[in-house]
Amino acid sequence: MSSVGRYRNNQIIDGKHYGTFDFPTQAQLDNIATYQVRVNKFDRLDNLAAKYLGSGDYWWVIAMMNNLEWAFGFEEGQILLIPVDVQEVLRLT
Repeated sequence: MSSVGRYRNNQIIDGKHYGTFDFPTQAQLDNIATYQVRVNKFDRLDNLAAKYLGSGDYWWVIAMMNNLEWAFGFEEGQILLIPVDVQEVLRLT
């Protein structure tokens, strides 16, 4: 099964992605080394991304790794998977 994307022309300007990208398959994501983080009701994906991935801009990586449909789509006490190396995920997109 191949990854799916709406557009093929992605641009990277100043190290940031613009546009959409090909989503990695679940099998590819399952091979990424992750931290397991239990969230509380005050957690936000951008803050978790800043803490674990070095930038709040990577909140979408955590959402993608956990099949969250939106940034607040998790419940208190839920365990989220956060990649140990965000660059490993970015190489798949």
